[in-house]
Amino acid sequence: HMFDIFKIIDIRTVSWTAIYHCTGTIVALAAFSLIHVPINIPAFAISTDVDTDMNAELISHGYSNFASGIFGGLQNYMCYSNSVLYAKSGGEGRISSLGATFASVFLFVVGPAITSYLPRCMAGTLLLHIGIDLVLEGVYDSLGDYDNWEYAAIWVIALVMTFWGMTAALLAGVIAAMSTYAVQSMTFQNPIRQVMKATTLRSSAWNRCATSRRILRDHHTGRSRILIFQLNGHLFFGNVAQMTDTIKETLTEQKKTDEIPLIVIIDFTLVVGMDSSAAHAVHKLKKIIHRLFLVEVCIFVTGTDRGGFPCEYALTQALNMESGIAPPAPELDDGVDWNDIGGHQQHDQPQPQNHHSNSDANANDDVSTSGFGGRVRRGSISVAPDTASMLATRKLMRHCTGCVCESLDEALIFAEDVLVLRVDDNIENGGSVYGPKGSRQPPEDPISFSLSPDDELDLARWALSDLFVNIDKHHASVAVETMLSIFERKEYRKDEMLWEEDDSSSNALFLVTGTLLAYLKGTTTSEIVYRGNFVGELGLVNGTNRLASLRCLSEKAVVYVIDKAAWERLKRDNVKVAAMFNDIVILYMAHRVQHVSNRYFGAMMPI
Repeated sequence: HMFDIFKIIDIRTVSWTAIYHCTGTIVALAAFSLIHVPINIPAFAISTDVDTDMNAELISHGYSNFASGIFGGLQNYMCYSNSVLYAKSGGEGRISSLGATFASVFLFVVGPAITSYLPRCMAGTLLLHIGIDLVLEGVYDSLGDYDNWEYAAIWVIALVMTFWGMTAALLAGVIAAMSTYAVQSMTFQNPIRQVMKATTLRSSAWNRCATSRRILRDHHTGRSRILIFQLNGHLFFGNVAQMTDTIKETLTEQKKTDEIPLIVIIDFTLVVGMDSSAAHAVHKLKKIIHRLFLVEVCIFVTGTDRGGFPCEYALTQALNMESGIAPPAPELDDGVDWNDIGGHQQHDQPQPQNHHSNSDANANDDVSTSGFGGRVRRGSISVAPDTASMLATRKLMRHCTGCVCESLDEALIFAEDVLVLRVDDNIENGGSVYGPKGSRQPPEDPISFSLSPDDELDLARWALSDLFVNIDKHHASVAVETMLSIFERKEYRKDEMLWEEDDSSSNALFLVTGTLLAYLKGTTTSEIVYRGNFVGELGLVNGTNRLASLRCLSEKAVVYVIDKAAWERLKRDNVKVAAMFNDIVILYMAHRVQHVSNRYFGAMMPI
C-alpha cells in the first residue's frame, strides 16, 4: 500500500552519508518544484504557440497541490517534455486532457502488472525520441532566435547538466540568467518611458484641408483617440511583464471612459535591445490589444536606420503574419505591401529615394519583399477587421506604394489619415489634398503641365484660403485676394536652385504646383516641400538669412513670390492682412515646435 513506507522506515538504518551527498540534489529539486510553473509554462507556450494566462496557471496548480496534499499525495509537477509530446501528438481540448488523465490513473493501478509484457525497447525508443527532439529544440531550432548571451547560456546549461547533473545545471542557469539580466538592464529599469495622447503632437503632414483639421481637432474623432506608448532601454524577461501589464492597465482605464483609443502606437525607437521573451510577448500583445480593448488600429514603430526591431527574433515577420490588412482589389496584390503602410515627409538624403529596409537586427529570415523595388517589411500596422478603420485603411492603401512605418512621425501621419477617412471617406489621402505625404505623390506633379492660367489661380486661391485658420470666410477671402494681387508668378525647372544656404532672405514663396527640396549642405537632412505651402516665410518676416538650400525637385514648379518690398507695402497699407500672414508664420512655427521629433526626450513643452 502507498502509506506503508511511513510504517517500515527504521531511522537507525538510514545512511546519513548518502543523504549528505544527496543534499544538493534534494535542495535543487525542492527549489525547482517551487519555480517550475513560471519556467515551464512560458517555455511550453512558446513551443506550442499558444497564449497563456500565468495567473490562471498558478491558481490551477495551487488547487491541485492542495487536493493532493489533503489526500497524502505528492506535489503536482508540470513536466515540460511530456507536455510537448502530448501537444505534438495532437492532444488539445478538455476531452483529450481528461482522456490522458484517466489513462494515467488506470496505468498507475495496473502498470506494474503489465510492464513485464511490454518490450523494453518500446520505452527506450520513446525516451530516445523525446531526448533527441528536446535537444534539437533547445540548441538547434533556437539558433537565430536569441541573442549571443541567451544562446551561450543555453549551451552552458546543456553542457553542465550533461556532465555534472541537474544541481549544477540549475546553479549554472541562475548564474546565466543573472548575467543576462545585468547585461541587458544596464539602462532604463522601467521599459515604458511615457504614455501620452497625440493631442499635443503634430506630424509632418501639416498642410491638410480645413475639414481634415476640424476632424483631427475634434475631441471624439481626432488626435485624442490616438494613444502612444513610448518604450526605452532593454526589454527582456525581467521587465517585459511590467511593460505588458502597464499597457493593459492603461487601456483598461481608458476603456472605462468615453475616450477609448481607436489607434494605439507602440514606439520602439528608444529601445536598445530585446530578448526572445520580450519579442514573443510583443507578438501576443497585438492580439490582446485588438480583442480585449476594442482598439481598431495598432501600429508598432521600429525606429529608423537600424533595419527593424532590435532583436534576433523575426518580430516584424511575426507581427505582419496577421496584420488584418487585405488588398482592396485583387489586381493590386503584387503592387502593394500591405504590411508596410504609412507615409513620411522627412528624408535622409538630399536626393529623395525609396526607403529600402533590411530586416530585424541580425535576423535573416525577416525578408518579405513586395513588388516595389524589393522593399522588405519593417514595423507593423495591424487593423481590426469589420471596423471603420479597416475601410479607411483600404481606401488609404490605394494611394500608398509600400512605404515602411519606421518612425513615430510616419505612424502619426498614417494614424491621422485613418482618423480623417473614418469620418469622411470622400477626402483623398486623409486631407493632404495639396501634397499627399510619403510615396503617395511622386515628385513629378502631373497637374503642373495641365492647368490653365485661370485654373492655376483658382488652385492658389483655394490653397491660400485654407491656410487662414480661425478666420471667417469673408475676411479670409479679402486676405486671399490681397495676397494674390501682390504675388509675382515664377516658374522653375528640375534641379534649378531657388536659393542657397546663408543667402539673404529677400522673399518668400508660395508653391502652387510641383515640389521643392530643402536641404542642409554637408548633411543628409532634407525635407520635401509640397504644393500649398509657403517656404522662406520666416526669413522674410524676421530678416534672418536662409537656413537651408532650396532647389526644384519636380520637372516644373510654379511659385508665387512675395518680395521684401511687397511685404513692407503690405504692412504699411493693409495691417490686417499682414497680421494674417504673420499668423501663417506662427502656424508653421507651432507645427515645427510641436512636431514629434521635438518631443522624444520631453525637453520641450507643447505650445
